[in-house]
Amino acid sequence: MAAQKISLRVPASCRPGNEDRTQRAFSESVEEYIDGIYRLQKEVDRVSTGEVATYMCVSAGSATTMIKKMAELGLVNHTPYYGIRLTDFGEKVAKQLTRAHRVLEVFLVDHLGLPWNDVHELACKLEHYISEDVIDRIDDKIGNPQYCPHGNPVDTDTPDKSVRLGDATPGRMKVAKITDERVEFLQYLEDLGLKPGKEFEAIGSTSVDSLIHLFIDGREVTVGSEAARHLWILPVS
Repeated sequence: MAAQKISLRVPASCRPGNEDRTQRAFSESVEEYIDGIYRLQKEVDRVSTGEVATYMCVSAGSATTMIKKMAELGLVNHTPYYGIRLTDFGEKVAKQLTRAHRVLEVFLVDHLGLPWNDVHELACKLEHYISEDVIDRIDDKIGNPQYCPHGNPVDTDTPDKSVRLGDATPGRMKVAKITDERVEFLQYLEDLGLKPGKEFEAIGSTSVDSLIHLFIDGREVTVGSEAARHLWILPVS
């Protein structure tokens, strides 16, 4: 019997080594830098190449090369001595990525049962491979959530009155959101009982070492600068 000719072929988008397999406008690497610069813009007034390199865990040379590429693509403005800023177009892409990320986190935690403190990295990967129309479908399917499991708004333009714990006046308050989503940091906060929505009392701070004393569920807890910076709160009347 003559051998049959195989007509089956793997789709072009699934072939090994095909960097354009998602048929997205930008590569995963470019999108990661967009997301990184967007996050940094919320932390510092002027984002430097060094800060981008540190955040992305790459060399200054690699960051410089990518920033030049992004400028050519119309994603960033880079003025020497004045720092790096996303263009309006770059910010639009960043907001789309952020929304996708947070929708996916809700899906992974609330519908697949993954731990809230260990979905950030997976969502970071998936956001680059799922188109915006599929994200829209997932969003509708899970009920159009307003916030991700870490309390951050799915719609980045949502008004936000929360303040950093380190800038808050002592008193009764609740956790609004957490902006450092590293698994070890989230686990640390969970061990303290400080998940979004949790009410507690801030007693005061120590001027020498910037420690903040909290009263949570009948016990006194002391937190440092990382919690003071990345734990955002709202006052409770």
